[in-house]
Amino acid sequence: MSKFIIIEGPDNTGKDTQVKQIIKNFPNEVFHMFHYFNLPFKDDLEKHKEYSAKMYDQMFNIMKEAPKNINYIFNRAHLGETVYSPLYRGYMGDYVFDIEKKYTEELRMELYLITLVNDPTLIMKRDDGKSFYKSEEGVKAEIDGFVRAHRKSTIKNKLLIDIGKMGIEEVGNVIKDFIKEVQYPFTSYDQMEINFGA
Repeated sequence: MSKFIIIEGPDNTGKDTQVKQIIKNFPNEVFHMFHYFNLPFKDDLEKHKEYSAKMYDQMFNIMKEAPKNINYIFNRAHLGETVYSPLYRGYMGDYVFDIEKKYTEELRMELYLITLVNDPTLIMKRDDGKSFYKSEEGVKAEIDGFVRAHRKSTIKNKLLIDIGKMGIEEVGNVIKDFIKEVQYPFTSYDQMEINFGA
């Protein structure tokens, strides 16, 4: 069965690292990787929104049209539009949920959403100065936005991890177990949340 894995969350929560962990933890499978960066129309909000809508619709269509047993990992995807647009661009990005909803039923078992969050103080310690946020309050607003977006998503197989002080391998093992449980279900992981903070 194909896997389409979306990794979301604020900057400096270890998304790149966990993409590598997924590949390491499933050594017999090949993954194609997509990484969504800042969009090219930052100074023209209408173009930005139009471009985003086309891009995210195409992202889901790539999954829908993919040959069977092809695996994709999407490092960042559509949820960021629902978080960053109201905080930094002055418009609501919830239109992406309408795009998502067109595809989630058909992709029901193949589609995974993994959202990583952490304590704002720990995120700020890793900051390289390139993120949108400039303070712990800004980080907190982004975290709240991603948690809200994760819960609002219509993707069936989703995992929200507050990583706290977990190590890379620990987080990787939680994700690996979640993916395996969806593939070979014995208990329900639907809308599972893992909180190791504090």
